[in-house]
Amino acid sequence: MHNSTNISGWPVMKGKCPTCPFSKDENGREAAPDIADMVRRRCLTEASQICHHPRLHGKKEDHLCRGARDFQLEVFHRIGLLDTPTDEAWEKKSREILA
Repeated sequence: MHNSTNISGWPVMKGKCPTCPFSKDENGREAAPDIADMVRRRCLTEASQICHHPRLHGKKEDHLCRGARDFQLEVFHRIGLLDTPTDEAWEKKSREILA
């Protein structure tokens, strides 16, 4: 059973955190490919990913993961759901869907 948190309206991190599983090393390899793959599957079928980096520093989690959102933007653009792979296109489509 998943813990359900309403993340509607949460901002997306401006950049990838140092602990982001989507961050790449100098050879272009993801820092945590197994975790990144798990998050990819989940953010296409269930929900956007909460950024957990703040929790590592005892802070509140109140943003979405930039790495996961960038992946969502690219996929949704490729399948034609978004005009461009940008946060602005995401917001525009969200408003259309909710209208």
